[in-house]
Amino acid sequence: MSSYATAALLTLIGLTLLGTARSAPRHLVTFFLSMALSLVISGDPTIRLVGVENQLLCRLVTNVLQLLSVWSLLKLARSIRSPEPRTAFWPLPLTWAVLFLCYLDFAPHHAVLHTLQWRPSVVLYQVVLTGYAVGCLVVFIRTLLQVSRPPGAFRTGLRVIMAAAAATIAWGVFSGLPSLSIMVTGLAGFVPTSRAIGMVAMTLWVTGALLTTWDGAVKLFRTWRGIRAVTPLWRTLVLAQPQIALPARHDLEFTLYRRVIEIRDGLLALRTHVPPDLASWLRTPVDGPTLVAAELAAALVMRDAGRSWPAQPGQSAGTPSVEAETAWLGAVSSAFTRSPVVREVRRLAQLDAA
Repeated sequence: MSSYATAALLTLIGLTLLGTARSAPRHLVTFFLSMALSLVISGDPTIRLVGVENQLLCRLVTNVLQLLSVWSLLKLARSIRSPEPRTAFWPLPLTWAVLFLCYLDFAPHHAVLHTLQWRPSVVLYQVVLTGYAVGCLVVFIRTLLQVSRPPGAFRTGLRVIMAAAAATIAWGVFSGLPSLSIMVTGLAGFVPTSRAIGMVAMTLWVTGALLTTWDGAVKLFRTWRGIRAVTPLWRTLVLAQPQIALPARHDLEFTLYRRVIEIRDGLLALRTHVPPDLASWLRTPVDGPTLVAAELAAALVMRDAGRSWPAQPGQSAGTPSVEAETAWLGAVSSAFTRSPVVREVRRLAQLDAA
């Protein structure tokens, strides 16, 4: 089950990247998701589910996904350079084809494969798999060594990822050449050693990934919380004025920007319906967000009654950033839905309109 837990973490990291970035780093996302899927397919519960007779097929699919993940790392590393050097894709499908042809040769002998460990197709499979993966990882490490970053979680994460790549090379050489490794260590020592090296590598990958995506995860949570805070206010304004709605896009950060803009447009469009004597309806001084919420409540009532006045200066948030404006509009939204002052102003506006 540990492989499933690691796969879940890698999947979560990949989905976090998709949610936080306007332009998703597809190579990094591909790496995390392909590695997660390979861990699921190679897990013991999966092998038991599909049957031991299909174990070699699961191994083939796992290796295909692992090669896709290391190719994604290679592509990601080369994309750091400017201009980005061209990376040929054809070696990857060629490697897949060689593995598949080798599999077709030795798969019919799966029951006695342990006696065919030096069969040419078995050896070729191991050499091609290990050589391609190790080559990609070496280029990946060399490229990251040239990257300079300021101190922080991201740089620490890069260093852990380089250690993870080195551990993966050791894992690939040991586990990718089982004919040689079993001859040296014996079958009883091969399986636990391979799993131990693999778990060390996966732990380092997850740790490095968490460190490099920590800021993005925090930003994702803050963005989601901001969207949730302004949604009641945004929904009220869009229902009252559908024309302010902008084209939607499946991106949390863009969704927050869009809702902030739409709320501002909606508040501005309702300024002419704010009663000029609204201040006299307030029995006690109120803060800025509550005043804006009260003006909105009265303006909606007066608009429905067909009443308007020359636009009065509105309450300005005076916010220097999107985060600050989101917090301001979140406070307005909270006051609009919960404040007793706003409820009283809405009642007085309905009486006045009647």
